[in-house]
Amino acid sequence: MYQVPFRLIRPVLLSLAGSVIAVGLHAQTAGSMTSVGGGVEPAAPIKVQPQAPVVTVSKPAVQSPQDSPAPTLESAPVGPVSSGQGAQAAVNGDYIIRAGDTIEMIVYREQDLSIRSKVGRDGMVQLPLLGEVKLGGLTVRAATSLIRSKYNADYLVEPQIYLNVASYNTTKFTIIGQVNKPGTYEYAESEPLGLLEAIGMAGGFTRIADRGHVIVKRREGDKMRTTKVNAKKLTDSSVDQFLIQSGDVINIGESWY
Repeated sequence: MYQVPFRLIRPVLLSLAGSVIAVGLHAQTAGSMTSVGGGVEPAAPIKVQPQAPVVTVSKPAVQSPQDSPAPTLESAPVGPVSSGQGAQAAVNGDYIIRAGDTIEMIVYREQDLSIRSKVGRDGMVQLPLLGEVKLGGLTVRAATSLIRSKYNADYLVEPQIYLNVASYNTTKFTIIGQVNKPGTYEYAESEPLGLLEAIGMAGGFTRIADRGHVIVKRREGDKMRTTKVNAKKLTDSSVDQFLIQSGDVINIGESWY
């Protein structure tokens, strides 16, 4: 059998391979072409939607209650009591300031003006910047208002004044006669002292006391005034209308029947 040399067959094989490749390319091209009116146009390109870029959002770290800063608190200045209450302290605001009382005055935020002073016999008190001011005979409330108005007029703007009676003038009286504990007594005149209260301080009447004839001697200037008081009527009354003053001498007589 005659064998054809490979060198003669090689060109034929290459030609056949080229044809096969050409046919494959033609088929691929035909699949991508569209016939329009007998002509051939390239098919519309395939639209590919671009993918949206992936955006990564990082959340802020959540602070724990321990890590969160505490709010800043501003402390408001604390003032003294208001004028309606400033006149009340150890005594009621209606107490009448008397000679010999010692008053205490505090001016808010003005330490140099705060003092303790004794009321003179004429009722005058020496106050810083103001000089002598008459407070004797005024109630604590009225004296506070007077001092505030004087400072507000020339020296301070809406001053806060605290006024108090630190100590009272000591009142002395003597009681003799038919009481269980005769003698001389003294008391701080924070409240008026009635005759029956004075007799009570002396232990009360004895069994033979003449309650209808009580003699009270009181000095008025250079003279001694004598007053007869029916203590029995005072006992029956709901109000003790006879008030003791400093220096009074009370004599309780003896009943003859």
